[in-house]
Amino acid sequence: MPKIRIVQVIGSLSRGGAERFVVDLCNEMARNTRCEIYLVSLMDNGAEGFVKDLDPQVKYVSFSKKAGFSLKVFLKLTFWLRNLHPAVVHSHLNSSEYLFLYRLYSSRTLFFHTIHNVAREECPGFWLKNLRGIFYRFHKVKPVTISENGRETYRTYYGLDNDILIENGRPSLKTTEYVEALSDRYKKYGPNFLLLHIGRISAEKNQEMLIKVVQKFNENEEVKCKLLLIGEIQDRPLYMRLIKLAAGDPNIEFKGAQQHIADYLSIADAFCLSSFFEGMPISLIEAMAVGCIPVCTPVGGMKEMISDGITGFLSEDTRMESYELALKRALYSHQKQALKERIIRHFETHFHIEISAIKHLKTYQQLLDQQEGSSSAFALQYESKFK
Repeated sequence: MPKIRIVQVIGSLSRGGAERFVVDLCNEMARNTRCEIYLVSLMDNGAEGFVKDLDPQVKYVSFSKKAGFSLKVFLKLTFWLRNLHPAVVHSHLNSSEYLFLYRLYSSRTLFFHTIHNVAREECPGFWLKNLRGIFYRFHKVKPVTISENGRETYRTYYGLDNDILIENGRPSLKTTEYVEALSDRYKKYGPNFLLLHIGRISAEKNQEMLIKVVQKFNENEEVKCKLLLIGEIQDRPLYMRLIKLAAGDPNIEFKGAQQHIADYLSIADAFCLSSFFEGMPISLIEAMAVGCIPVCTPVGGMKEMISDGITGFLSEDTRMESYELALKRALYSHQKQALKERIIRHFETHFHIEISAIKHLKTYQQLLDQQEGSSSAFALQYESKFK
């Protein structure tokens, strides 16, 4: 029986949450012996990207696109897909429009697009919104949302209710040989609490408020916090303002992009995400995977992922005073070990990549069967060990 060809398309494999998820999803789906998985990156990816994390079973293709729209890549991708004849093409982030011509050509391929953020932020332009809306409305592209909040924003923004909800996921994380050195540096001789923020430097992440909360905490409390901010610089003017805000403060440290995230999370007392809006943060799933206690604002999918006081802590809103209160509740909790254990169990039963991959494959299978008018498309070869 021939394998089912599934193509995942993304703009690049830079170090972002959606990019991390797509690589994990491809790796997990490639475990199914009935699938032939392709990952297409429109752009080249340097040594700092996620290409090196791809499983050998995943067929990786790059079209070497530069910044901006490329008619050459648009046509090359179209002809490449025509020759491949995939059963499923699933796009992510800003890659959707590069499939426009192939969607018009192919009547057999199933098309999906995942909305990884608030719908308005994911596609803010008037013309692009309406172009995507036409494909969604006439069922040429199946929209995939990643949280109930994401579903709500999709339905409000596009005026449609035909999305498919599939949550994000991550594999279980393992620490490396670097964890002991990190612990020596930050835990044995440092402040009482180590806080970790993982996210690109950009306005929606609200790092300015987080820094101010930590500084206020350290001014007023006998115990102290050290905040490590890990992530690439997307907004350089904002980054310079944050550097100025933290100037001379030994308890605020900008780490830039880092590998070995599990090592940092495993030694941190809390994972802090103070965003104004979110989809379903991969960094939060990573924190849950190792039982690092999350302290988050109640936005996007985070308020669905966290049960306040049970699997983490949510502030009442995005105000500084509210977030400071949530942080104190987390740091001074007397139930930390039980909390960590509940968080790990919650990850295993809701956000493991096996669960997400199976949901994707079952969705593909169901719609392929409907298209063929039978159940002959393909059969899943495994079930998740997490129930």
